[in-house]
Amino acid sequence: MANLKLAGRYAKSLIDLAIEKKQLEVVFADAQYFNAVATDRDFVVFMRSPIIASEKKISVFEAIFKNKVCDLTQSFFRLIIVKGRESFLNDIMGEVIHQYNRLKGITTVKLTSAVSLDNTTIQQIKKNIEQTTSLKNIELTTAIKESLIGGFVLEYEDKLFDSSIAHDLKEVKKQFLNNEYVKKY
Repeated sequence: MANLKLAGRYAKSLIDLAIEKKQLEVVFADAQYFNAVATDRDFVVFMRSPIIASEKKISVFEAIFKNKVCDLTQSFFRLIIVKGRESFLNDIMGEVIHQYNRLKGITTVKLTSAVSLDNTTIQQIKKNIEQTTSLKNIELTTAIKESLIGGFVLEYEDKLFDSSIAHDLKEVKKQFLNNEYVKKY
């Protein structure tokens, strides 16, 4: 919980400064770029290592992100490393994206299906979500989970809509187990 608070505070500071400097879109793009780079296991281990000196981390960060992120983001990285908070950078930059989306009224919806869906089907699902909910700016991400057997699962905000065959089979199993007409021993 403390990591979320810490990440939220640093992210808010960066967002507020980016708004003040009129660089919000650039900082958002930098956060997305950072998250793409931060998926590398070696990079994550490097960031979290207490053995590596902060000066070395700063020079590596500058080498990796030079000409890839704006000066504001580069300065922010430097500040985080100097403060010894670099192990939280993944959380902080994820929170920057989350706060940006909230600021712009964008809702991220995760669509998980048993098989890969074509673009037409994805767009139709997105259109149906917009028609049946109050959500208007939807950013749809997709994932494949074969154990769903068929159908799909939608996740957004704190809601879950499961219309998968696996879910339906679990419900049928529950009904059979709770059958009032069968004598229980």
